[in-house]
Amino acid sequence: MSDVSKIADPSTIGLASFGISLFCLASLVAGVTGPAALAVIIPLALGTALVHFAAGTFGFIKGELFTALAFYGYGLFWLTFGVLQLGTALKWFAPDNDIMLMFYIAYTIFTVFIFFATLVTNTAVILTIGTLLAVFVLLDLSIIMNNPLLATYAGYVGFYTALNALYIVGGSILNTMYGRTVLPMGGAWSKPSNSASC
Repeated sequence: MSDVSKIADPSTIGLASFGISLFCLASLVAGVTGPAALAVIIPLALGTALVHFAAGTFGFIKGELFTALAFYGYGLFWLTFGVLQLGTALKWFAPDNDIMLMFYIAYTIFTVFIFFATLVTNTAVILTIGTLLAVFVLLDLSIIMNNPLLATYAGYVGFYTALNALYIVGGSILNTMYGRTVLPMGGAWSKPSNSASC
C-alpha cells in the first residue's frame, strides 16, 4: 500500500470547487444573475459533487474523519441539487416547497454538527462553515415564512461563504509554495480533549 503521508491535503481541492460553485450559485439566489445562469451552475454542481466525493475518499484513506464526512455529505448536496435543477429545466419533475424545506432542514442539522467540529480547526474554516449554516437557516426561513427576500439574503451570505472558502484555498497553496504564512488562517476557537484524528 502506498504511503498515505504523500497524499496532498484533499480538502484544498474540495474547497476550491465548493467556493467556485457557491459563488456562482449565490449570484443566482441573490438575484445578481438570471435563470440563464443555470447553464453554468448545473454542470458546476455536478462537477463539484464528483470533486467532493474524491476529496472525501482521500480523506478516508488518510484517516481524516472530518474531511471524509464533510465532503461526502456536501458532495451529496451538490449532486442532488444539480440533478434537481437539471430535471426541472428538462421538465422531468418539479419538486415542491415541502420537500425542498425538508432537504434544507436536513442540511441545516448536518451543518450544525460540522460547525461545532470546525471549532478545533482554525478561524477561516469556522467562518466558512458558520456562514454556510446561516445560508441554510435563511433558506429554511424563506420557505417557512414564504418570504423570498430571506432567500435573497441567503444568496448574499453565500457570497461571503464562497469567498471565505476561496481564501482558505489561496492560503493553502500560497503558504505551502512560499514555505511561510502568506495568508493567515487564524487560530482554533476550542481545543480537542484527545488526540483522535479528525
